[in-house]
Amino acid sequence: MLNIVYLLDGNVKNVAEYKSTDQFVANQQLEVPDFEDSLKILKVSIDGKTVDLVDSTISGLYNYLIETK
Repeated sequence: MLNIVYLLDGNVKNVAEYKSTDQFVANQQLEVPDFEDSLKILKVSIDGKTVDLVDSTISGLYNYLIETK
């Protein structure tokens, strides 16, 4: 499971959950993705393990998941 804690509008903390990292990647590849690439991420975990991102944006998470596949 993929859990994403992110900031909406710069100051509202929200959480998104996906059953798999593949589901997140597929949704980001849609014509209208779930999130804007520049959205700020506060915390990401995959199967309960925290992931340290070099680029803490949705784009950075997407790139991380593509590179680590």
